[in-house]
Amino acid sequence: MLGFVSLSVGVFAKPNVLFVFVDDQGYYDLSCYGATEVKTTRIDRLAEEGVRFTDYYSAAPICSPSRAGLLTGCYPRRVGNHIWVHRPDSTYGIHPDELTIAELFKNNGYATACIGKWHLGFEKPLLPKYQGFDHYFGLLHNLDKFETVHFDDEGGIPIMRNDKVFQRPADPAKLTRLYTDEAIGWMKKQTKADKPFFLYLPHTMLHTPLGASDRFKGSSDWGEYGDAIHEMDFHVGRLMDTLKALGIEDNTLVIYASDNGRGPGRNPDQPISGSKLTTWEGGLRVPCIAWGPGLGIEEGVTTSVMAHAMDWYPTLASIAGIKVPEGRIIDGRDMSHLLQGKSDVIEISAQGGPLNADVPLRRYWNPGKDWVDSISRDEYLNAFFYHGSAGAFSAVRSGKWKLHLNPDLRLYNLETDPGEKKPVRDGKMTWTLRGMAALFQEEMRLFSRPAGEAQSIVLSNQGVELEEHKDLTYYQDGDVFLQLDLYRPKGVEGPLPTVVCIHGGGWHKGSRQGFSKVARALAKQGFCTATISYRLSGVEPFPAQIQDCKSAVRWLRKNAAKYGIDPDRIGAIGHSAGGHLAALLATSEGCEKIDADAGSKHSCGISAAVAMGAQTDLMSERNKEISASEEKGEIWKKFLGGTQVEKPENYKLASPLSHLDAGDPPIAFITGELDSPSTRAGAFSEKAATLGVKTDIMIVDEQGHNFFREADTFDMTINRAAAFLRDNL
Repeated sequence: MLGFVSLSVGVFAKPNVLFVFVDDQGYYDLSCYGATEVKTTRIDRLAEEGVRFTDYYSAAPICSPSRAGLLTGCYPRRVGNHIWVHRPDSTYGIHPDELTIAELFKNNGYATACIGKWHLGFEKPLLPKYQGFDHYFGLLHNLDKFETVHFDDEGGIPIMRNDKVFQRPADPAKLTRLYTDEAIGWMKKQTKADKPFFLYLPHTMLHTPLGASDRFKGSSDWGEYGDAIHEMDFHVGRLMDTLKALGIEDNTLVIYASDNGRGPGRNPDQPISGSKLTTWEGGLRVPCIAWGPGLGIEEGVTTSVMAHAMDWYPTLASIAGIKVPEGRIIDGRDMSHLLQGKSDVIEISAQGGPLNADVPLRRYWNPGKDWVDSISRDEYLNAFFYHGSAGAFSAVRSGKWKLHLNPDLRLYNLETDPGEKKPVRDGKMTWTLRGMAALFQEEMRLFSRPAGEAQSIVLSNQGVELEEHKDLTYYQDGDVFLQLDLYRPKGVEGPLPTVVCIHGGGWHKGSRQGFSKVARALAKQGFCTATISYRLSGVEPFPAQIQDCKSAVRWLRKNAAKYGIDPDRIGAIGHSAGGHLAALLATSEGCEKIDADAGSKHSCGISAAVAMGAQTDLMSERNKEISASEEKGEIWKKFLGGTQVEKPENYKLASPLSHLDAGDPPIAFITGELDSPSTRAGAFSEKAATLGVKTDIMIVDEQGHNFFREADTFDMTINRAAAFLRDNL
């Protein structure tokens, strides 16, 4: 999904996050987890100074689903990415409607980067930059023969830096160093800019084909695999040394984890059985270490609390002071108090506990008469549900008990038998775990979500029919009457969040019909939308245009019951001149000078706005020059009655920046990379940060002012705008 670069700056320093995600490292494959063939001194130090998990599970026993689970905080099955891996000809990935952890952090002021292996879809809008990452460097694919064959005619699989080929073919022996070099350079850049960062570092190693540089060849007692582990350990050390050198180690949380298992134990002290692709413990139970002494993470602690990859989403958000948006259903639990030694368990609570302790309570819970007396809600939410490499639901664990479901029911006590060698008989526990499995199946049946398809990022909405109400008069005064067209998804009951859609045209031309494509697209996303006409500057100068926008909002509230509008959830979107009006609508509630009906019992306030290609600082030097120019100034003179020098009071009154106050609603800005820098709302966002007003910006690569009219960017823009409005209305 296209993400927003938040320009807001917190009053207190926000913690950085460095997530080192290793590929195919088995449970026993670090010396701090029992490996005798390698010495992982730098990673072991993380465990000595942090929290080491003994019962931590990846989201899946295979690459792509595991990554989907980590980035969305959901079981891969919930988000439609649970089956096998994404090969280069895959047409799907994470749906743009999902809010990835990268987007969550980006929306809250963080710089974000994915450096390493992606493996989650390879066409727009499935690529990292459309899923919340400002920067990408690495391999989009695996290097196994099933994937390299797709690139034989192109010179091999390329290493990418954002949209450009950095190098091809990729050399496995060089990747760990290349990724680390890129990560270090990127962290330095963010630190210099005083920007908090979220860095997701998914290594290609230790997936086959393996590779280790000359320095590490023959360094272990475990062949090429052990050598590659030694190289990984060395470069983890480089990352840690960089944090110290940059002076940010006390404000950085580091996670080291594997994406899935590799193989069983190799000696009697390593009882776990099973390998990658399976749902035996060796397939999903993996190493995981959390380090952050400066952030209150406990030091030198080993925990047997059962945790999983989806837990990092709400946990990292909580440590960063970010609340997971209301309505966002995920499967992760907030482990922050466990990591900080404030609790011995992962707390799930509607009141008290860490910031996101209540998030799991959004999940479906309806045990019915069969299970109501044998399964508590906390037990269910704390259970782990195993899925195989082909996506099949295979087992469930609660506490020390694990029940295999296929080909028959087999119960194991993992506390006494982690190798799953001897099934035990316990009718009550078998009944309880079978009930959890049934409840989980029902939850996934009702509340799983589709994957995103490359050919249409709104594929799930293509069949949505719209209910249309055309030519509704929302304002009339003598011979002046203004109309709007209303759209909403057909057959959807109840009041919907509503978006006022404001067309562009430099305030002197354009029509609501020309903006109907935007209104219709948003309506297919589940909104009620209204594209409005307003008085153009050839009819009336400013402030008639913003007065009309306010009148439209009041009309929607007045007629909310008739048209299925939620009067408490109204937002706005506009492009160019319409973007300016959307931003002004968001910031100018209560300003009587530009409100013709300030005494109305219906409010003209809105709860969120998306301004595309918009001017927000009309008092800028740029606008001073443009308003005075012969070529472009006529539009401004007609709209505001003269140049900025001649009519400064009008320009100030029309400037969203001059009205910006604490308590104003969130505003997202979308602009083309080639458009004027003034559309990036720099001064506006800086002031908003000091006031605590949320602002975000998305820059569409290689596009100019009319980016949203291009076929390959329209859907991506609409999807991101819809996500922002959905999260804030």
